[in-house]
Amino acid sequence: MGTDTNRTLYPTEPLKIWDEAKQLRAKYFREYVDAGKNGKLRVLSGTTTTPALASGFGNDVALMGIEPLLANLSFHADFALQCFIASESFGFAREMCGMSKLIWGSAILNKFVMTDGSVLDEWPVPDFILCLGPTACHNKLAQFLAEYKGIPSYFIDTPQYYPHNSEHVLKYLTTQVLDAIEWMEKKTRKKFDDELFIKNVHNHCESFNLWSRTMLLNQNIPAPLDEKTMFALIGLNVLRPYSDEVVSFYSRLFEEVKDRVSRGIASVANEQFRIISDAIPPWPYLNIWRYLEREYGIVSVGSPYSMIIAGSWMFDDKGDLVPVPTPKQMNMKVTNREEAVRALIWYKSHFSTESNYTTASVPAQHQLVEAIARQWKAQAAILHLNRGCPMQGMGGVESKNALLKAGVRSIFIEGSCADPRELNMARVKEEIDVFLDFLGIRKPAGQKV
Repeated sequence: MGTDTNRTLYPTEPLKIWDEAKQLRAKYFREYVDAGKNGKLRVLSGTTTTPALASGFGNDVALMGIEPLLANLSFHADFALQCFIASESFGFAREMCGMSKLIWGSAILNKFVMTDGSVLDEWPVPDFILCLGPTACHNKLAQFLAEYKGIPSYFIDTPQYYPHNSEHVLKYLTTQVLDAIEWMEKKTRKKFDDELFIKNVHNHCESFNLWSRTMLLNQNIPAPLDEKTMFALIGLNVLRPYSDEVVSFYSRLFEEVKDRVSRGIASVANEQFRIISDAIPPWPYLNIWRYLEREYGIVSVGSPYSMIIAGSWMFDDKGDLVPVPTPKQMNMKVTNREEAVRALIWYKSHFSTESNYTTASVPAQHQLVEAIARQWKAQAAILHLNRGCPMQGMGGVESKNALLKAGVRSIFIEGSCADPRELNMARVKEEIDVFLDFLGIRKPAGQKV
């Protein structure tokens, strides 16, 4: 098939809410850094159920999630490289989890990078670490920090989630979380506010539900959002999903995207071909997505990462992905601490980050990738063979085969979510060019493939 990427097919305009997303993310990083001098608890947490668990301390908490910390560190590639050198000089091997080495290196250097790229000469030590890790490496990542910096820590064991989210799993996790809350009260000598926690659990689920509903709108042709933009928008749901401020943000984002659909506003004006991706992206090289848009009129409409990390999904009777209903929508009884914990765990035990990135869910990952490609009308996939997360790379070839069975061609690009040394941009562009040429998608006349 031939394409004319010089031709504008759809009207486009910037997202009105874009600047607010950047400002809020910067604000939350600053609150975390300044927590001590403002009399607040500084808490480092896992992603993405864990943020709500410390929220019962109210305004006394400034929280940082592992996932947004990783994304910000790796996006600033020059500082990230210093972190990797520090970790490897400390004794960690090159092939180990890139996310872990990146965050460890920052702590070893005793430096911290802000969202604007400015580097602080002191690594902000948390008052405690609370981690319900979506993978075993999250808890091990946090364990080293706890031991190296002498930080009190509580790690919650994550069993198999979907498709194994049984009553036994709910009880197992609920019991651990209740114990963790008691531990936090003893460590901080602060009273945990159950009424506030119940409110925040509802907020957390509402923020994730709003993101999932927003993602459904991206099935539209033309797509109102592109994936590089999504990467910037997911951050608030892995920082403060329980806050009124974040619920308001995602509610207004949903309304703006719905308006874009109704008016036919495209994220990529010359959209002529749709793809999906799959894993955590190579954060230092997000301009790959802009290359595809600019040179080929290709829009990436989503992925298990961008859709799942900030949302929660389930399959309906037809085998289609749909947002998990919130506890309020399910009329769940949530009147005390235990019921609130159970409701949150139930909500997040479907297709959320905690289920998608456990090795036990590799078969479910293939089902998820195929469903996203089908429902979001993708014609191909560019899959990230993520050397920065060895666990996430498991099952990658099987996902490629699952897509092929569904009639969706795909290609691997090799890189890392964290380490800028692991991706050769010139080579990746050449590989993408050859793949697209094979599919019959070519650059305009005068440009070389």
